[in-house]
Amino acid sequence: MVQHGLATNAQLAGLGIMAPAVTHRVRVGELERVFPRVYRSPLVPPSVLQRALAAVLWAGEGSVASHGTAAALWKVDARTADAGVELWVPGERAPRNPAVVVHRGAVTGNDRRMIDRVPVTSPARMIVDIAAVLDGEPLEAALEDVLHRGLTTPATIERRPASLGGSGRAGAGRLRRLLAQRDQAPAESRLEVKVWRLLRGAGLRPVRQYAVRCESRTFRLDFAWPNLKVAVEAEGFVAHGGRLAHVADRRRLAALVAAGWSIVPVTWDDCTTDPEVFVERVRAALLRAA
Repeated sequence: MVQHGLATNAQLAGLGIMAPAVTHRVRVGELERVFPRVYRSPLVPPSVLQRALAAVLWAGEGSVASHGTAAALWKVDARTADAGVELWVPGERAPRNPAVVVHRGAVTGNDRRMIDRVPVTSPARMIVDIAAVLDGEPLEAALEDVLHRGLTTPATIERRPASLGGSGRAGAGRLRRLLAQRDQAPAESRLEVKVWRLLRGAGLRPVRQYAVRCESRTFRLDFAWPNLKVAVEAEGFVAHGGRLAHVADRRRLAALVAAGWSIVPVTWDDCTTDPEVFVERVRAALLRAA
Protein backbone atom coordinates (compact mmCIF):
# COMPACT_ATOMS: atom_id res chain seq x y z
CA MET A 1 0.00 0.00 0.00
CA VAL A 2 1.11 3.57 -0.69
CA GLN A 3 1.47 4.46 2.99
CA HIS A 4 1.95 0.99 4.45
CA GLY A 5 -1.64 0.94 5.69
CA LEU A 6 -1.36 4.33 7.43
CA ALA A 7 -3.50 7.45 7.32
CA THR A 8 -3.63 10.72 9.23
CA ASN A 9 -6.72 12.49 10.53
CA ALA A 10 -6.43 15.00 7.69
CA GLN A 11 -6.15 12.25 5.06
CA LEU A 12 -9.15 10.41 6.48
CA ALA A 13 -11.16 13.65 6.52
CA GLY A 14 -10.26 14.13 2.87
CA LEU A 15 -11.94 10.78 2.23
CA GLY A 16 -15.01 11.93 4.11
CA ILE A 17 -14.19 10.01 7.29
CA MET A 18 -14.57 12.62 10.02
CA ALA A 19 -13.49 12.43 13.67
CA PRO A 20 -16.61 10.66 15.07
CA ALA A 21 -16.37 8.00 12.33
CA VAL A 22 -12.65 7.55 13.05
CA THR A 23 -13.42 7.05 16.74
CA HIS A 24 -16.05 4.47 15.87
CA ARG A 25 -13.72 2.57 13.54
CA VAL A 26 -11.06 2.45 16.26
CA ARG A 27 -13.65 1.15 18.72
CA VAL A 28 -14.76 -1.69 16.42
CA GLY A 29 -11.20 -2.60 15.39
CA GLU A 30 -11.26 -1.32 11.81
CA LEU A 31 -8.48 1.15 12.62
CA GLU A 32 -5.70 1.22 15.21
CA ARG A 33 -4.22 4.41 16.63
CA VAL A 34 -0.43 4.38 16.23
CA PHE A 35 0.38 7.97 17.19
CA PRO A 36 -1.81 11.00 17.84
CA ARG A 37 -3.65 11.74 14.57
CA VAL A 38 -2.08 8.71 12.85
CA TYR A 39 -3.91 5.39 12.33
CA ARG A 40 -3.11 2.04 10.76
CA SER A 41 -5.22 -0.65 9.15
CA PRO A 42 -4.99 -3.95 11.08
CA LEU A 43 -5.13 -5.69 7.68
CA VAL A 44 -1.56 -4.54 6.97
CA PRO A 45 1.12 -6.35 9.03
CA PRO A 46 3.28 -4.09 11.24
CA SER A 47 6.81 -3.44 9.99
CA VAL A 48 9.82 -1.22 10.60
CA LEU A 49 8.83 0.79 7.52
CA GLN A 50 5.29 1.27 8.82
CA ARG A 51 6.41 2.34 12.29
CA ALA A 52 8.97 4.78 10.88
CA LEU A 53 6.47 6.35 8.47
CA ALA A 54 3.85 6.61 11.23
CA ALA A 55 6.31 8.59 13.35
CA VAL A 56 7.19 10.84 10.41
CA LEU A 57 3.49 11.51 9.71
CA TRP A 58 2.98 12.32 13.39
CA ALA A 59 6.00 14.65 13.60
CA GLY A 60 5.02 16.56 10.47
CA GLU A 61 6.65 18.05 7.39
CA GLY A 62 10.42 18.01 7.28
CA SER A 63 10.78 15.04 9.62
CA VAL A 64 13.05 12.20 8.59
CA ALA A 65 13.83 8.77 10.09
CA SER A 66 17.35 8.80 11.54
CA HIS A 67 19.99 7.16 13.73
CA GLY A 68 19.10 3.56 14.71
CA THR A 69 15.82 3.68 12.79
CA ALA A 70 17.65 4.76 9.63
CA ALA A 71 20.15 1.94 10.18
CA ALA A 72 17.29 -0.57 10.38
CA LEU A 73 15.73 0.82 7.20
CA TRP A 74 19.07 0.54 5.39
CA LYS A 75 19.36 -3.01 6.84
CA VAL A 76 22.56 -2.13 8.68
CA ASP A 77 23.29 -4.06 11.87
CA ALA A 78 24.04 -1.04 14.05
CA ARG A 79 22.79 -2.64 17.29
CA THR A 80 21.85 0.63 18.93
CA ALA A 81 19.68 0.63 22.03
CA ASP A 82 16.01 0.01 21.27
CA ALA A 83 14.77 3.43 22.31
CA GLY A 84 11.87 3.68 19.87
CA VAL A 85 11.65 5.38 16.49
CA GLU A 86 14.32 8.05 15.99
CA LEU A 87 13.70 11.16 13.90
CA TRP A 88 15.32 14.41 12.93
CA VAL A 89 12.70 17.14 13.22
CA PRO A 90 13.11 20.80 12.16
CA GLY A 91 14.58 22.76 15.04
CA GLU A 92 11.67 25.13 15.48
CA ARG A 93 9.40 22.23 16.50
CA ALA A 94 9.53 20.03 19.59
CA PRO A 95 6.97 17.20 19.34
CA ARG A 96 7.00 14.72 22.20
CA ASN A 97 5.97 11.10 22.42
CA PRO A 98 7.41 8.34 24.63
CA ALA A 99 7.70 6.03 21.61
CA VAL A 100 9.79 8.49 19.58
CA VAL A 101 13.28 9.90 20.14
CA VAL A 102 13.23 13.37 18.59
CA HIS A 103 16.50 14.97 17.46
CA ARG A 104 16.02 18.62 16.60
CA GLY A 105 17.95 20.09 13.69
CA ALA A 106 18.10 20.58 9.96
CA VAL A 107 18.67 17.73 7.50
CA THR A 108 19.61 19.09 4.08
CA GLY A 109 18.55 17.62 0.78
CA ASN A 110 21.96 15.95 0.34
CA ASP A 111 21.32 13.95 3.49
CA ARG A 112 17.77 12.84 2.62
CA ARG A 113 16.69 9.69 0.83
CA MET A 114 13.44 7.75 0.36
CA ILE A 115 13.04 4.04 1.12
CA ASP A 116 9.65 2.75 0.01
CA ARG A 117 8.09 6.20 0.54
CA VAL A 118 9.68 6.66 3.98
CA PRO A 119 11.98 9.72 4.29
CA VAL A 120 15.27 8.59 5.82
CA THR A 121 18.74 10.01 6.31
CA SER A 122 21.39 9.03 3.76
CA PRO A 123 23.77 6.17 4.63
CA ALA A 124 26.62 8.64 5.20
CA ARG A 125 24.52 10.83 7.50
CA MET A 126 23.24 7.73 9.32
CA ILE A 127 26.81 6.58 10.03
CA VAL A 128 27.75 10.03 11.33
CA ASP A 129 24.66 10.10 13.55
CA ILE A 130 25.13 6.65 15.09
CA ALA A 131 28.83 7.37 15.68
CA ALA A 132 27.62 9.61 18.52
CA VAL A 133 26.23 6.58 20.39
CA LEU A 134 28.28 3.64 19.05
CA ASP A 135 31.95 2.83 19.38
CA GLY A 136 34.35 -0.03 18.80
CA GLU A 137 33.25 -3.09 16.89
CA PRO A 138 29.54 -2.15 16.43
CA LEU A 139 30.45 1.16 14.77
CA GLU A 140 33.20 -0.40 12.66
CA ALA A 141 30.84 -3.18 11.55
CA ALA A 142 28.18 -0.65 10.50
CA LEU A 143 30.80 1.38 8.62
CA GLU A 144 32.20 -1.67 6.81
CA ASP A 145 28.68 -2.83 5.94
CA VAL A 146 27.64 0.38 4.14
CA LEU A 147 30.99 0.52 2.32
CA HIS A 148 30.89 -3.14 1.27
CA ARG A 149 27.36 -2.75 -0.10
CA GLY A 150 28.31 0.42 -1.98
CA LEU A 151 25.76 2.57 -0.14
CA THR A 152 28.31 5.35 0.33
CA THR A 153 32.06 6.03 0.18
CA PRO A 154 34.75 6.83 2.76
CA ALA A 155 35.21 10.29 1.23
CA THR A 156 31.48 11.07 1.51
CA ILE A 157 31.39 10.01 5.16
CA GLU A 158 34.56 11.94 5.92
CA ARG A 159 33.03 15.16 4.61
CA ARG A 160 29.83 14.91 6.63
CA PRO A 161 31.01 15.88 10.17
CA ALA A 162 32.69 19.03 8.87
CA SER A 163 29.49 20.16 7.18
CA LEU A 164 27.38 19.33 10.24
CA GLY A 165 29.21 21.22 12.93
CA GLY A 166 32.91 20.50 12.67
CA SER A 167 35.32 18.11 14.35
CA GLY A 168 33.76 18.68 17.77
CA ARG A 169 30.58 16.87 16.78
CA ALA A 170 29.86 13.86 19.02
CA GLY A 171 31.47 10.75 17.58
CA ALA A 172 33.41 12.63 14.89
CA GLY A 173 36.77 11.69 16.42
CA ARG A 174 36.13 7.95 16.61
CA LEU A 175 34.69 7.91 13.10
CA ARG A 176 37.68 9.83 11.79
CA ARG A 177 40.05 7.30 13.40
CA LEU A 178 38.22 4.36 11.83
CA LEU A 179 38.38 5.99 8.41
CA ALA A 180 42.06 6.86 8.82
CA GLN A 181 43.07 3.26 9.53
CA ARG A 182 41.14 1.90 6.53
CA ASP A 183 43.45 1.12 3.62
CA GLN A 184 41.89 -2.00 2.14
CA ALA A 185 38.71 -3.53 0.76
CA PRO A 186 35.67 -3.44 3.08
CA ALA A 187 34.94 -6.39 5.32
CA GLU A 188 32.03 -8.47 4.06
CA SER A 189 30.49 -9.59 7.37
CA ARG A 190 30.33 -8.88 11.10
CA LEU A 191 32.57 -11.92 11.66
CA GLU A 192 35.21 -10.50 9.31
CA VAL A 193 35.16 -7.23 11.26
CA LYS A 194 35.69 -9.17 14.49
CA VAL A 195 38.57 -11.17 12.96
CA TRP A 196 40.14 -8.03 11.51
CA ARG A 197 40.05 -6.28 14.90
CA LEU A 198 41.70 -9.27 16.58
CA LEU A 199 44.46 -9.50 13.96
CA ARG A 200 45.01 -5.76 13.97
CA GLY A 201 45.14 -5.70 17.77
CA ALA A 202 47.80 -8.43 17.69
CA GLY A 203 49.94 -6.39 15.29
CA LEU A 204 49.17 -8.66 12.33
CA ARG A 205 48.27 -6.84 9.13
CA PRO A 206 47.10 -9.20 6.38
CA VAL A 207 45.68 -8.21 3.01
CA ARG A 208 41.89 -8.31 3.07
CA GLN A 209 39.90 -9.90 0.24
CA TYR A 210 43.03 -11.10 -1.54
CA ALA A 211 42.47 -12.61 -4.99
CA VAL A 212 44.55 -15.69 -5.82
CA ARG A 213 44.59 -17.74 -9.04
CA CYS A 214 44.50 -21.55 -8.64
CA GLU A 215 43.67 -24.24 -11.20
CA SER A 216 42.44 -21.69 -13.75
CA ARG A 217 40.07 -20.18 -11.19
CA THR A 218 40.25 -17.06 -9.05
CA PHE A 219 39.49 -17.39 -5.35
CA ARG A 220 39.16 -14.57 -2.85
CA LEU A 221 40.71 -15.07 0.58
CA ASP A 222 39.28 -13.18 3.56
CA PHE A 223 42.73 -12.40 5.03
CA ALA A 224 46.04 -13.31 3.46
CA TRP A 225 49.80 -12.94 3.79
CA PRO A 226 50.63 -13.50 0.10
CA ASN A 227 54.42 -13.72 0.51
CA LEU A 228 54.03 -16.54 3.03
CA LYS A 229 50.97 -18.15 1.43
CA VAL A 230 49.07 -18.11 4.71
CA ALA A 231 45.38 -17.17 4.87
CA VAL A 232 42.61 -16.87 7.45
CA GLU A 233 39.10 -17.80 6.33
CA ALA A 234 36.10 -16.66 8.37
CA GLU A 235 33.52 -19.43 8.45
CA GLY A 236 30.06 -18.06 9.19
CA PHE A 237 26.80 -20.02 9.11
CA VAL A 238 25.53 -18.17 6.03
CA ALA A 239 28.61 -19.12 4.03
CA HIS A 240 27.39 -22.69 3.58
CA GLY A 241 24.22 -23.07 1.60
CA GLY A 242 23.70 -26.82 1.57
CA ARG A 243 25.43 -29.82 0.03
CA LEU A 244 26.49 -28.20 -3.26
CA ALA A 245 27.97 -25.20 -1.49
CA HIS A 246 29.79 -27.50 0.92
CA VAL A 247 31.28 -29.47 -1.98
CA ALA A 248 32.37 -26.24 -3.67
CA ASP A 249 34.03 -25.08 -0.43
CA ARG A 250 35.93 -28.38 -0.11
CA ARG A 251 37.14 -28.19 -3.73
CA ARG A 252 38.20 -24.59 -3.24
CA LEU A 253 40.15 -25.53 -0.11
CA ALA A 254 41.79 -28.48 -1.88
CA ALA A 255 42.90 -26.25 -4.77
CA LEU A 256 44.39 -23.69 -2.39
CA VAL A 257 46.25 -26.32 -0.33
CA ALA A 258 47.56 -27.94 -3.53
CA ALA A 259 48.90 -24.54 -4.55
CA GLY A 260 50.85 -24.34 -1.28
CA TRP A 261 48.52 -22.22 0.83
CA SER A 262 48.09 -22.78 4.57
CA ILE A 263 44.51 -21.98 5.60
CA VAL A 264 43.56 -21.11 9.19
CA PRO A 265 39.76 -21.34 9.59
CA VAL A 266 38.04 -19.20 12.22
CA THR A 267 34.46 -19.18 13.51
CA TRP A 268 32.43 -16.76 15.61
CA ASP A 269 32.97 -18.98 18.67
CA ASP A 270 36.74 -18.93 18.09
CA CYS A 271 36.67 -15.14 18.19
CA THR A 272 34.41 -14.82 21.21
CA THR A 273 35.41 -17.72 23.48
CA ASP A 274 39.12 -18.27 22.65
CA PRO A 275 40.43 -15.24 20.74
CA GLU A 276 43.96 -15.68 22.13
CA VAL A 277 44.06 -19.29 20.91
CA PHE A 278 42.98 -18.17 17.43
CA VAL A 279 45.66 -15.48 17.28
CA GLU A 280 48.32 -17.97 18.37
CA ARG A 281 47.21 -20.37 15.63
CA VAL A 282 47.75 -17.63 13.09
CA ARG A 283 51.16 -16.73 14.54
CA ALA A 284 52.19 -20.38 14.43
CA ALA A 285 51.11 -20.71 10.80
CA LEU A 286 53.08 -17.61 9.88
CA LEU A 287 56.18 -18.84 11.71
CA ARG A 288 56.01 -22.23 9.98
CA ALA A 289 55.66 -20.56 6.61
CA ALA A 290 58.57 -18.22 7.31
